[in-house]
Amino acid sequence: MATRIIMPKLGMAMSEGTVVKWLKDDGAEVKAGEPIVVIMSKKITYEVESPAAGVLRPVAKAKEVRGIGQVIGFVTEPGEATPEVEVEAPPAKAAPKAAPAAAAPAAPVPKAGEVDVVPSSPAARRLAKELGVDISRVSPSGSRISEDDVRHYHEERSRIVASPLARRMAEEEGLDLATIQGTGPGGRITEEDVLHALQKRGVPAAAPPSRIPFAGMRQAIADQMVHSLSTMAQISMNTTADVTELKSTREALGARWGGRKPSYTDLLVKAVAVALQEHPLLGARLEGDEIVMPTEYNIGVAVALEDGLIVPVIRNADELSIAGLARKVNDLADRARSKKLNPDEVHGGTFTITNFGIFGGLFGLPIINQPQVAILGTGGIQKRPVVVGDGIAIRSMMYLALSFDHRVVDGALGDQFLRSVKRSLEGFDESSL
Repeated sequence: MATRIIMPKLGMAMSEGTVVKWLKDDGAEVKAGEPIVVIMSKKITYEVESPAAGVLRPVAKAKEVRGIGQVIGFVTEPGEATPEVEVEAPPAKAAPKAAPAAAAPAAPVPKAGEVDVVPSSPAARRLAKELGVDISRVSPSGSRISEDDVRHYHEERSRIVASPLARRMAEEEGLDLATIQGTGPGGRITEEDVLHALQKRGVPAAAPPSRIPFAGMRQAIADQMVHSLSTMAQISMNTTADVTELKSTREALGARWGGRKPSYTDLLVKAVAVALQEHPLLGARLEGDEIVMPTEYNIGVAVALEDGLIVPVIRNADELSIAGLARKVNDLADRARSKKLNPDEVHGGTFTITNFGIFGGLFGLPIINQPQVAILGTGGIQKRPVVVGDGIAIRSMMYLALSFDHRVVDGALGDQFLRSVKRSLEGFDESSL
């Protein structure tokens, strides 16, 4: 009996998903639990596993959108026919109102040069030949080109001032001197003007720009960020942390762990976990007219993907050692980049860290990831001269930028939180971790 493969629900707000690609061909044998299709919601990309062993029979094609619970394929027994399935059609769009009848278009005005469209009299053609006029460039004054039209065109062209060489070049190349702007004395057309006109004529049309669909993760990020900025009283403040000693701390931990030292992100998560315990309001959320305080500290760490950002969540980060945080951060980041995160691993965060310094950025003002009320952005580490005591020293410095919802968090508390993070980063030592 055939087993259905349905579009899974990957989040509370998800109503439909997109089939990105099938990992096995139609008719391929698959095992139960084997990844068979990649689907995408507005939050994450996810590999769906085969619900049974048998023969794969896809129903939905790549890039096709299906509602939650709808069938996208089957796993059948060998030799079993693929069941028929009805796909719910999307709701029909309202037909556009009929536009009022437009007035009948005016008859097109013949253009100069369209010999097959604009007729000319035999006398006009004869005169044009005598005067050396290209009759296709003559505009008719009536229903056809007349001798007077040819004569008028010839007189106008004769009044154009051009050097003999420029006139000869234009004739050889089929250029109308009347279309060339002269740059010589008194508006005289020079050979350089003709060459410029030839270059413009020979420039190929620009290729049309490529177009990327504004959909999926990219659109979800845009909607979330615009909504966040338009519904919260966001404010930002920043400071710098001296992380010179943090480098030696990382080296010492690496030696203790057999050469695998923690990343700066691991240490940042630890510092934020400490600060959240001291100032839990930064991990709260606002629901209607109530501020809901956190019961656990789940810290999201933004990970850059090709098509946007995703924020996997480290649950109960305050309960993990720095070694445990390093393993968790590395695991989540690897699975985020390989699109193997589980849906519950991107939900439930109480605070977010985004490290724009990983790509060399020094400073930025991050946007809050709702329903959270704060986010910390960290810049790249740069050596700078700073005042130490009464002297100047070269130190490794990092910018810290905190954005918070001013409806919930006041500036004084935001400053205290930043100072707590700064204190941890500047005071970590190998024995305390």
